Amino acid sequence: MTTNVPGGWVIAKMQPATLPEEVQAAFYQVTSSMVGATYVPVLYCGYQVVQGTNHMIICEQTLAAQGAPKHLIKMVINIFQHNASIVGIETIL
Repeated sequence: MTTNVPGGWVIAKMQPATLPEEVQAAFYQVTSSMVGATYVPVLYCGYQVVQGTNHMIICEQTLAAQGAPKHLIKMVINIFQHNASIVGIETIL
């Protein structure tokens, strides 16, 4: 992929990351019904014990618009009593 934007980043080709089993299920649960973008986990960063457990994942985001650039995002998913929800999504690059 190339960019015509001066100073724009070209994201390196990345491989999907292996997530812990419970996190993989939660990731699928929260992203499978999202529209407008797809997400591929490329790095599992770790977890934080709160009310439930937060899991931080770096993802490659591909917007649905044809020709849209890819982004790297930080996604935090909370798992509490077998339910998963997205706590936050933040663009990194």
